[in-house]
Amino acid sequence: MKKPIFIIPVLYFFFTNICSAQNVEIKGRIIQKEKSEPLSFVTIEVKSLAIGTYTDANGYFTINIPEKNKNDTIDFYALGYEKKKMIINKLINSENKTIKLNQKYFSIKEVKVKPKKIKVIKLGVKQKKPWRYQVANVFGGQNGHYIKNEKKLSGFIKSVSFYIAGIGYTDTPFRVRIYKHDKTRNCPGIDLLNENLIVQNPNGEGWFTVDVSNYFIRFPKDGMYVMMEWIYTDDKYYYTYGLKVKAEDGTINEIQAKLYGQSLGNVWKQKEILFLSKGLGDKWHKLDVKHKGYVNVMINAEIESDK
Repeated sequence: MKKPIFIIPVLYFFFTNICSAQNVEIKGRIIQKEKSEPLSFVTIEVKSLAIGTYTDANGYFTINIPEKNKNDTIDFYALGYEKKKMIINKLINSENKTIKLNQKYFSIKEVKVKPKKIKVIKLGVKQKKPWRYQVANVFGGQNGHYIKNEKKLSGFIKSVSFYIAGIGYTDTPFRVRIYKHDKTRNCPGIDLLNENLIVQNPNGEGWFTVDVSNYFIRFPKDGMYVMMEWIYTDDKYYYTYGLKVKAEDGTINEIQAKLYGQSLGNVWKQKEILFLSKGLGDKWHKLDVKHKGYVNVMINAEIESDK
């Protein structure tokens, strides 16, 4: 029997068009300042409108902004580069719409290596099979899992793993995001990866492991968030899927949703919400979905612990 599909409410949408005759279309390019090389998959967001987009492989982007929001701020952010903010009207009126981002330089602390017994510990969701599937995959979305450090482990992150469900295109490239925990806001904070890590699962449905040991990322004392980010790479990864939606009057309607890429497996009967989600330009949402406990997505990490 076909496994039922668990539908997560879509809290975010990428706006390719804002339904207004007063739109301003902005086309531009983002490059590295030092070498003038194009930057791909730069995140571009207008947070006041909760919209955004990415640059393509050659650094180009297009975004539509309502005329009335020309005095709002637009953000440009690339992993390993300084974030840049601009007033939209300034960008519209600029003759050369090429944005240059400054590369960040990271100092590496000297580490004295002492012989220690290293133990690999897996944290997060460990189930072999999903309960159901998440199918709210849209361009620009991030879904992921908060991995706690309850045992106060010290060491490096060896790998992160995602359960790719058998719905959609299982081989769609996606970007891995790893964030430090922001204790003040209780959500993802700074990026722990300083460059794009874009991967592709060749194995169909099942656990897909990404080796991150070469990045030498220390497992934070307050834990971390591991996210799957749906980036656009090709139209061939779009597909339509029939979703049943409950209307205000209680009737059930079926709609054909346009979805993108792969889906994540879910587990149920969880003690707490560890599932977070966001879209381009949006804030982080904890997805409070209950079914005999809470529902979380299937993501885990291996820690090379020296403690």
